[in-house]
Amino acid sequence: MTELSRLRWQCRRGIKEMDLILERFLEQCYPSLSSQQRIAFEQILDETDLDIMDWIMARSIPENKDYDVLINLFRKVKPG
Repeated sequence: MTELSRLRWQCRRGIKEMDLILERFLEQCYPSLSSQQRIAFEQILDETDLDIMDWIMARSIPENKDYDVLINLFRKVKPG
């Protein structure tokens, strides 16, 4: 399994909206991320759907500041 295939599988979540955001992010933004940002993305995938959604909706702020750039990118992902 390639890295991209593995990440695509991890982007499948319990909340359909999260699936769409993460999968589109993977297609649109992931290729241009730095190695540190790619590591942070994989760490975000280990977080709960509700936490990620709260960060995207600006209802809370992640403790890990490495997530900030990615969360802002999630908010800018263009719909299919």
